[in-house]
Amino acid sequence: MNMPFHRGQSLTLSVDSLTSNGQGIARMDHFVFFVNGGIPGQTIRGTVRRLKKTYGEVTIDEIVEESPHRVKPPCPYFGSCGGCRYQNISYPVQVESKTLQVVDAVERIGGIHPGYVLPTLPSEAELGYRNKMEFTFSDRRWFINTSDPGDPRFALGLHVPGFFDKVLDIEACLLQSPRMNTVFRRVKEAVVNTGLPPYSIRSHTGYWRFLVLREGRNTDTLMVNLITSSQEGESGDRTIRKIAEAVCGDRNITTFIHSKTDRKGQVAFAESADTLVGPGTISETIGDSLFEISPDAFFQTHTAQTLRLFQTIADLAELRGNETVYDLYCGTGAIGLYLAHRTERIIGIEVIESAIRDAKRNRLLNRCDNIEFILADMKDALQEPEALTDIPAPPDVIILDPPRGGPHPKTIDALLRIRSPVIVYVSCNPAILARDLSILCKSVYEPERIQPVDMFPQTPHVEAVARLVRR
Repeated sequence: MNMPFHRGQSLTLSVDSLTSNGQGIARMDHFVFFVNGGIPGQTIRGTVRRLKKTYGEVTIDEIVEESPHRVKPPCPYFGSCGGCRYQNISYPVQVESKTLQVVDAVERIGGIHPGYVLPTLPSEAELGYRNKMEFTFSDRRWFINTSDPGDPRFALGLHVPGFFDKVLDIEACLLQSPRMNTVFRRVKEAVVNTGLPPYSIRSHTGYWRFLVLREGRNTDTLMVNLITSSQEGESGDRTIRKIAEAVCGDRNITTFIHSKTDRKGQVAFAESADTLVGPGTISETIGDSLFEISPDAFFQTHTAQTLRLFQTIADLAELRGNETVYDLYCGTGAIGLYLAHRTERIIGIEVIESAIRDAKRNRLLNRCDNIEFILADMKDALQEPEALTDIPAPPDVIILDPPRGGPHPKTIDALLRIRSPVIVYVSCNPAILARDLSILCKSVYEPERIQPVDMFPQTPHVEAVARLVRR
């Protein structure tokens, strides 16, 4: 059959939904087009830029009819910063699109009836919800317009989509709190006044690399982690100490850390850290549980919605108080500690040594004697029972919360062999969730409920929690 469309063709299309990466979806003659910047309810005229056998990509030339769901984005950097692609879409439509995203994934990839997917639980806060932000220094500043008077050799902000070496210089990010924005500007001003150069990803020279802010929303604690290279030696250390003294003067900052990395990769992770002010950690509460958070520890970035996520996990686990629970990929133990008082015993397993240290510290903070944490590689731990000799009984419930890339295939094989009566699968990647459900539900399990939770307003991302029961 001949392709009815061609590259460079101009088309008038109606956008009806959104993809998982925020593109609009339009259809013509049963053919799917992805519309960059498209919003549900829009009619656009655009040009076909890319064409494959099953889909095409279109850029907008003209908006013929605007969507009733379009809103004015509150951020002045919208369109240049790639972090909040949904800011120009009304929040109810954002939430609905996330439900449809999960429905599409589990039906198309997982072969599971969409009726199992419940409506997405929305967030009360649409902005200012993040408790952690990572900002990058760069010697290649991205200019939004030619009237920007900034120094082209200095930027502190967020990466521009499609450019590995260019950073959008900002004065505030609306996803973090006003308090965090105040600290951001204070640190930025102090750094600029030193005259030391930012790090260049091209030449691998320069000093300033990353600024990481973390906030305990329920504990009024705040961490500054200023990450540099080691290229300025002791002189740079003295400069950082002066910055710490200056910006921590009003006690708005609980702890200030100077970290160093000379790795060429653009990842805000350091080989060494020196705590200059405070304990080097912050604390946070989720429900009745208290957590101590170190600079590199994973913790959900939306504190208020994390409580709702954990409540969802507890509801889907349907614990009666006498179960043995495996908490796989337990990280710092947050889910297990939240569930500890609801069941008899919890075994948390995690491969990252620092996370296990944090988990054990958090267990002591919460005085939980029915939860233990084991350092083990998941793909091997469940394959080799002798690695878990201190576990007296098979699990009644398994909580599975893998990284975004999903669990190792060996882990899925082990789950099918263990045949726990209930699995609660927590995922921030609906496509991976659907892939694994297709395997787990082929013969051993069947889905009961899949509950999306909006942990990331203004973005296409969504968390989903699935309850699977053994047939």
